[in-house]
Formats: sequence, structure tokens, C-alpha cells
Amino acid sequence: MELEHILYLMYGMCIMFHLMMAWIFSRRGLPLSKRLIGALMLLIAFQYIKDLPWVSFFYTDDCFRDRLSTCLDMVTVPVYAMVLFEFCRPGSVTLRRGLLAELPFLIFSLLYIVFVNSFFFYALIAMSIAYGTWCAVWTLHELPIYHRRLKEEYSYDEEINLHWLRGVMIFFYIILAAWVYQALFKGYFSDLVYMTVSLVSWSVVCYFINRQDVVFREVVGSSGSGAMDSSDIEAQTTDSPEQQPCPQPAVPAPVSVESSPQTSDVDEQMVADIYKAFEEDKIYLNPKLRLSDLAARIGTNRTYMSQYFNHTCEQSFYEYVNNYRVRHSMGLLSDTDYTLEIIAEMSGFNSLSTFRRAFIQKNGCSPQQYRSEMAL
Repeated sequence: MELEHILYLMYGMCIMFHLMMAWIFSRRGLPLSKRLIGALMLLIAFQYIKDLPWVSFFYTDDCFRDRLSTCLDMVTVPVYAMVLFEFCRPGSVTLRRGLLAELPFLIFSLLYIVFVNSFFFYALIAMSIAYGTWCAVWTLHELPIYHRRLKEEYSYDEEINLHWLRGVMIFFYIILAAWVYQALFKGYFSDLVYMTVSLVSWSVVCYFINRQDVVFREVVGSSGSGAMDSSDIEAQTTDSPEQQPCPQPAVPAPVSVESSPQTSDVDEQMVADIYKAFEEDKIYLNPKLRLSDLAARIGTNRTYMSQYFNHTCEQSFYEYVNNYRVRHSMGLLSDTDYTLEIIAEMSGFNSLSTFRRAFIQKNGCSPQQYRSEMAL
């Protein structure tokens, strides 16, 4: 099969894939981050459709036609960035910000079209690389902030954390590198390389994005536009637990109204209600428990309650709830012969891996080690 026929086959595969992803991520009720992915998929599909009638003419000496096609493709670069922004700061992307991000790319594209000067074309490519690098650095800076905020609102992080986003950024860079190679070295082979790399990379990216659950704007402490000032966030560092002998059967006591430090600075009734919710009602056994759920149950402000956990208890809501879950699991480990999977579920954990991690962080030993020592 000739390279041109293979190229047409790849065009068809890419168009079908991106149109299918555009439909999947454009359904009603999906968060903006996923709808942005749907819009990006639609743009990429249209780019392939735009190029399809001209495939036979791309490899002639008409440099202007090739570069014009590349300039038109540039509009997707800021959309990649918008996707990253919306995942790291839910609610931060607006139409105005999107248009401002597109403006420099539109200006340089028009300058090249009007003056047909190679300087503007190469400047456009350089700007794309610089913009992509800046977005990657920004995302790496924002991810720890996002995860700290996540632990202030959620008692779990399965399907809502963004650990996978680091890998997605690598794939974005691979797509960008393949696109630059294809733009600078026009030919059947470079086009095949770009489309193959793009198709494989987007398949992986869409898999992770489709798994991601909705994270509410309150997680990033947004107000109005959804932007979050990192200066409002106090660094919360947690030292790795030192390896030490497993605790004895005596279970650590929970934070109580009397023993809680600085209780004079907080509403004693709220502290009593929190104590009742955890000690008597065992609210921590709800695997999807959120700070806003607890606040609604008690009838208080979630921001005030978050301050109580962070400053008075000196731990995040995530850590507070999971300490109770670990304590509950310790009783099951010593008193029953249930499997670890069942104990994790009965203790309110969403997964065995989260249970293991929380148990080791709290006690310095694994659940299996703890059960073995309790059996002696």
C-alpha cells in the first residue's frame, strides 16, 4: 500500500475518533472541563476534514498553502491550555479569557497571511512552544495547591485527584513535538508520524478524563470567576510516618470537646455536634463524605468548619475523617477475620490502596502486620 493510501486511512481513523470523542464529551450535564475537551475534539476533527481534500497538494512546492494550513491549526493551542486551567481551577475559564488567549495566535496568523513573511510563521511556532512550556510549569505549580484544597473538602480522592494530569501533560508535549516536526518537515512520513502519535496520545488522555468525577468550584475557594489566589493557602506539610512498632490494642482516643485544643476560640456547640456525628453516628463510614455534607448536617458554615479542622485540629478534613476510619479498621482487624477488602469497605474507604496508605501513615505498619501482631 502506498504512503498516500495509508495517509488517507489515518485521516479517516482520526476524523472518526475525534468526532466520537466530541460527541461523548459534549453531552448535557457534563462539567466545563469535559465540554472543553469536546470542543477541542471537534476543532481537531474539523482540521483533519479541512486538510483532507488537499492531501495530494500538500507535498508540492507551494510552501504558502502548507503554512496557511498550519496557521489555521494554531487556534487549538490555547484550547489545550484552557483544559488544563479548568481542571486545576474549576470555574476559572471564561469566554473572555479564552478569547484573550486566542488573540496573539490570531494576530500572528493574520500577519503571516497578509505579509507572507516567514518570520511571522516561525514566531508563531516559537510562541506555541513557549506557551505550552509555560502552561506545563503553571500546572505543576497548581497541582499541589489543588490537592491541598481537595483534602479540605473531601474525605476521599479516588476519581477526583489529578495525579494523572502529570502524565497527560507529557502526552500533550508529545503531541506538540510531533506537530512541530510535521509543520517544519512537510511530507507523507511526517504527517503519518503526527497523526499516529496524536491518535494514540488522545486515546490515553480521553480515557483518564472520562474517568474524572466532577469537582465543585468550592474546592478551589473560588469567588466570582473561580480564580484562586495561592497566597490564601497555608502550606500544610505532613512528615512521613517514622517506622515504629505497631500500636497495642488500645485505640487512640478521638478529639473530644474537653480535650480539643483552643476550643475557647470556636463554637463549643459545633465541636459537640462534630463529636456526636463521628462518635455516635459514625458519619465517617460514608465513603463519599464531604465537608459540605457535615456542615449541612450540623447547620453551620463550611468555611468556618474548614478553619476549625485546619487550625484547631491541625489537620485537614481528609486526615481527620480517615483517622477515624483507620481507628474503626483496627478494631475489625483485631476482632474479626474479614479480608482486608471487606474491612476497607466497612471502614468507609473507597479502595484497598487508600486504606493501606492511610493505615501505614497513621500507624507506621501495614494492616497485615498489625493483624499478625495482634494475634500473638
